[in-house]
Amino acid sequence: MYGAATIDDNGRLLYSTGNGHGDALHVSDLDPGRAGLEVFKVDEDASKPSSWFADARTGQILWSTPASGDNGRGVSADIWAGSPGAESWSSAVAGLANTRGQNVGRKPSSANFLAWWDGDPVRELLDATRIDKYGTGGETRLLDGSQVASNNGTKSTPALSGDILGDWREEVIWRTTDSRALRIYSTPIPTSTRIHTLMHDPQYRVAVAWQNTAYNQPPHPGFFIGDGMTVPPPPNIYLR
Repeated sequence: MYGAATIDDNGRLLYSTGNGHGDALHVSDLDPGRAGLEVFKVDEDASKPSSWFADARTGQILWSTPASGDNGRGVSADIWAGSPGAESWSSAVAGLANTRGQNVGRKPSSANFLAWWDGDPVRELLDATRIDKYGTGGETRLLDGSQVASNNGTKSTPALSGDILGDWREEVIWRTTDSRALRIYSTPIPTSTRIHTLMHDPQYRVAVAWQNTAYNQPPHPGFFIGDGMTVPPPPNIYLR
């Protein structure tokens, strides 16, 4: 997937939405109520939708928001159990959208990274050197990194985030403020959810790499993790 375009496994164009370049793109099973994966993307062109939600296989736009110029950042993930599937939001659009594009509540205070941190499968907000739990009345602080720093200016990204140590919750790696070391933060919160490590999922393994190659997007698996989730199928891994 390359912005508005997706390349087939034979190297040919699978589809292009024609909506051009943008600074954020999220791909996963964002709507578990429909088959396949979905894409949420923000755009920079005043003549194009400021954000859109599409079928990842065909490029069919399922909903979009009106043009607004350069929409600098956007996120899509299940951060709130109050609506099924992922919620989507962006810098240029007010409110929090459900999988049908309907406004269902307050927009989060950040629009950068994500992390599965606490014990439930609803995802948390990762921004700068902190992790927050979304709530309709505001965020609850779960972690404040001490003597560490984020990267990339306003993108405020960690050095890396992902399920690198096992137990599907995600670790966060930040550089120390003097840039002489890396510090790994791991959740201390127990969970009753038992699934395979996310690194068993081929898309997620690629997603850990795309953080540092494609506008610093947080990693997403190829299946839905969130409120009301079903148990994902066991990974089918071949070693050669």
